[in-house]
Amino acid sequence: MGLLVADEDSDLLEAASWTKLPNPVFQMNEENGKFGPGHNSFTVNESGEDVLIYHCRNYKEITGDPLYDPNRHTRAQVFHWNEDGTPNFGAPVKDD
Repeated sequence: MGLLVADEDSDLLEAASWTKLPNPVFQMNEENGKFGPGHNSFTVNESGEDVLIYHCRNYKEITGDPLYDPNRHTRAQVFHWNEDGTPNFGAPVKDD
């Protein structure tokens, strides 16, 4: 998952206002068995914590285009914020 940033006073409707960070901010985690995370959104849980909603799959090897693999399942996990105001999503967590 990539992250776009813009200056607070910039015109957010102008494409030139945005810069994409060079590295993913949320990505597969082989150790936890999570591959292909994407299509994220956000919500807040009943405790007031920020929650990342995304989907991923439990296996690495697939046949065909990974964007068309129907086996990525919805996940939710709490995330936190860095001191500089950027999100810290951590890594996709294990199912158990």
